[in-house]
Amino acid sequence: MDTRLLYTIALVIVSVVGGFYYYSGKSHKLDVADDQNLHSTAQHIQVVQTNERGQLYAKASIAKMTQWMKDGRAELDNLQGTLYEHGQPHATFSAQHARANTDDHEVELAGDVTVAKLADADTPAITFQTERLIGNTQTHQIETTSAVNVQSPQAQFVSQGLNANLNTGQYEFFAIRGKYAPTPP
Repeated sequence: MDTRLLYTIALVIVSVVGGFYYYSGKSHKLDVADDQNLHSTAQHIQVVQTNERGQLYAKASIAKMTQWMKDGRAELDNLQGTLYEHGQPHATFSAQHARANTDDHEVELAGDVTVAKLADADTPAITFQTERLIGNTQTHQIETTSAVNVQSPQAQFVSQGLNANLNTGQYEFFAIRGKYAPTPP
């Protein structure tokens, strides 16, 4: 599994949340009484991100986003995105829901979380599916205790959880069951 893909997904989500967070007025430190909790809601959000050379890097769409001003928490519905490499689609990701905490350090994806790295000349396609995934944007670690389904042309397996360090590329799967059939040379 390509660690850059999962790291990039976390960054895209944080970018979306951070941009909404900044432009929604939170940067002005709204003072609110303890018994009030103002919130902002946006629908049909489209995000396009480029790299330092101006090339398309990522596109994402979000059906609805709600942010609570008092505690900085944000929730996104129906997140779908595509990551690009050299101007071509490289990977896709989707989730029914996403949540970010106050400091955007912890992002949770929930509900049919799917990450797919598209095939290219060097590597085959691989799809990663689970019901819940938690990522930490500071430590660059992801984890889930939900079942994880991994499919590629050579293998299919189910793990009963996942811990991954995206800095080192180390993945830890639990109680794996599956099939592996290497492609002939």
